[in-house]
Amino acid sequence: MRKYLLLLVIGLYVCTAKAQLIKQDNQIQKKQSDLDWYNCSFDQDGVYGAEVNKAYDFLKGKKIKKRPVVALIGTGLDVEHEDLKQAIWFNPKEKANGKDDDKNGLIDDINGWNFIGGKDGKVMEALTREGEREFLRLKEKYADYIFDGKNYYKVINDKMTVVPAPENMDEYVYFRFKVMMESPLAGSYGGVGLAYILRDYALKFDKQMKAQFPGKELTVKEFQICYDPKAPRDSLSEVAFTLMAYGFSIMKTDKWQVIYDLYATGGQVQRAMSSYEQNLKNLGNDGREEIVGDNYLDIKDNKYGNNVLLTSDAALGTMQAGVVGAKRGNGFGGDGIMDQAEIMALRVSAGNGEPYLKDMALAIRYAVEHKADVIVLPEQNTLYPEQQKKWMIEALEYAESKGVLVVVPVWELSRDLSKQTFFPNRWMTGGKELTNLMVVASSDKNGNPAMNSNYGAKELDLFAPGINVLSTYTGDTYQMGTGVGLASASVAGVAALIKAYYPSLTGSQIRDILLESVTSRKGVEVEKGIEVDGKQTQDLFLFDDLCLSGGILNAYQAIVAADKLGK
Repeated sequence: MRKYLLLLVIGLYVCTAKAQLIKQDNQIQKKQSDLDWYNCSFDQDGVYGAEVNKAYDFLKGKKIKKRPVVALIGTGLDVEHEDLKQAIWFNPKEKANGKDDDKNGLIDDINGWNFIGGKDGKVMEALTREGEREFLRLKEKYADYIFDGKNYYKVINDKMTVVPAPENMDEYVYFRFKVMMESPLAGSYGGVGLAYILRDYALKFDKQMKAQFPGKELTVKEFQICYDPKAPRDSLSEVAFTLMAYGFSIMKTDKWQVIYDLYATGGQVQRAMSSYEQNLKNLGNDGREEIVGDNYLDIKDNKYGNNVLLTSDAALGTMQAGVVGAKRGNGFGGDGIMDQAEIMALRVSAGNGEPYLKDMALAIRYAVEHKADVIVLPEQNTLYPEQQKKWMIEALEYAESKGVLVVVPVWELSRDLSKQTFFPNRWMTGGKELTNLMVVASSDKNGNPAMNSNYGAKELDLFAPGINVLSTYTGDTYQMGTGVGLASASVAGVAALIKAYYPSLTGSQIRDILLESVTSRKGVEVEKGIEVDGKQTQDLFLFDDLCLSGGILNAYQAIVAADKLGK
């Protein structure tokens, strides 16, 4: 009963999977190529699925040699779903008795673990963004510096005062040019500093004009003398002059007194501070300290969380699990790609915000230590602080050393991955390339890439079915969904299928097989969303300019290749 009550309050995980309810009665009237079309093929069904059904035709008469374990690192999961029960992983060394039977420091981790839960059973429902976390970590060191191109200032006793340059310039540069770009909260706090700058320059400009035009009513005409293009460059003066010049238009006046009252009286400072405090309340605290209680900056503080997996964000994880392992041929929902897989749920994501890198690194290690064959991560991200990036590198290298394939989807931001770096990626170690990491994006049944997915001829490996596919949903229901999380599940399902019949193949070998066995779309011109100067537009691309393989996931061709390699 608890599942059905929870279903009433569950929201869609819109960042990754958009879903539309499909009633069971209506499914009977639709072809598989309209529903779980990722199982289908172009030659038999007229859609660019992953040719899973053809792969099973090839595998007839062959026996499964192992039940592969797929770790879904992301949101929660409905482990009691009617169509997933046979595919849920159970920790063989743990019992549901309130004790830590396997002595790993985690009590009752039966089907996986919730890394953003508390000992009292509470769970985090939203997360902050990495940019906000880094801003707050470094705020006291660097947020109050103001630089005019020559001197550094801070507001001391309500006055802008020249101060020495920051001691750690590398960290300051990282804060100013990376963190500030990633944090809306930092931008809001920067508004306070800007208000002080405008206040001080309003006073300077006022004094300058009154000295040159004593007794005259000052207007926008007199204001022009406050900027001298021949004078030594002062970036703060230029910013202040430009904004105040706009102020005349915004306030629809030519009177300097109106602009002076706006900026020089301190009201702008108070408004900026109030805005920051409101944003801090909304963006700066996700309750981790109160709920989880760990130090997210200490990787050795690793005995935290709980075993609550049916959470308000469990919809996405449940849909991913259905693509991987829903029971085949039972008439419920869609057919999973590898229904003999064992699906492990490791929750690090919530409905909003970005996962903590510590949680992801520990989840990867948990999955590897518990014999996972395939790991699915949340989307890539642009900000990986150096120390935390090291944790992720070490975890991914550990997975590589144990033969585990790791699948990570791109963000859907229409960005060129050759121009902007997202993590994790194969080159993030700075040395040896990670051979077990596969980066994927979504494609539709017509063989087209998702319009808004990130892309890169070297950085993105392949496209996989992830648009308008039928899968399991919380509360024993089924829905049509769209998103990169479903594309990564398609890849994980095919990788698990290969591992089930050819268990000696490593994650690195499976990645190579998947890359070399795609349904080729090389030379095909497709329309694709791109970002130009921060604005979304569209352009035409050759498919092979969008990803390394130049094609779409193909289970049949991958199984044939694996069979040859295994002989």
